[in-house]
Amino acid sequence: MERNAIGGHVEGEKGKTIRGRRVWSKIEEDALVQCLSDIVSEGWKADNGFKAGFQRELEKGMRKLLPGTDIVANPHINSKLHVWKKDYGALSNLLSKSGIGWNSTTSTLDTIDESVDPHVKTMRHKSWPYYENWLDIFGKDRATGENAADPMDLVDSFLRDAPEEEGENLSSTFGL
Repeated sequence: MERNAIGGHVEGEKGKTIRGRRVWSKIEEDALVQCLSDIVSEGWKADNGFKAGFQRELEKGMRKLLPGTDIVANPHINSKLHVWKKDYGALSNLLSKSGIGWNSTTSTLDTIDESVDPHVKTMRHKSWPYYENWLDIFGKDRATGENAADPMDLVDSFLRDAPEEEGENLSSTFGL
C-alpha cells in the first residue's frame, strides 16, 4: 500500500483506492497545526472548545496552504481533531503524574518506571511532535480536576471568611 506525498486515500493492489480511511501526510498535519494556531490567535477559541464555524475556517486555511487538497472539514478535519484531542488528553493525564516528564528534544515521554501508569508502556516510545502546539490549541479544553472543590468545603470556607453582621451567626442561618 502506498500514498502520495500530500496524503490522501490508501492505494491497494493494482492502483485501487481503499475507501474509508484517509492517511494524513506530515505536510498536511503541519498545515493543520498552522491553521489551528492561526484561528486560535484570531479569536476562534472559546473557554471549552472552538466557536461555531471554526471548521469552515480551517478548511479555507488548508486550501490556502495546500492548493488542490481534497481535505474537507467533515469528516477529515473533524476526525483528525478528535484523535489529536484524545492523544492530548492522554498525554496531559500522564504528565500530571509524578515520575513522568516530557523530553522536548525527542518529543517523547520521559520516565524510568513504567509501572506508574499502564498507558506509559504504549505511549513512552512514540514521538509526539505536535504536543507543544496542542498545549496552545487545546490547552483549556480539558477539565483536570486540579482546582476542583467539594461543595461542603466551599460552604465552610464561605462561613469562615464571611464577617458576622450585628451578632448574626451565618452558621445558624444555614443550620450548620
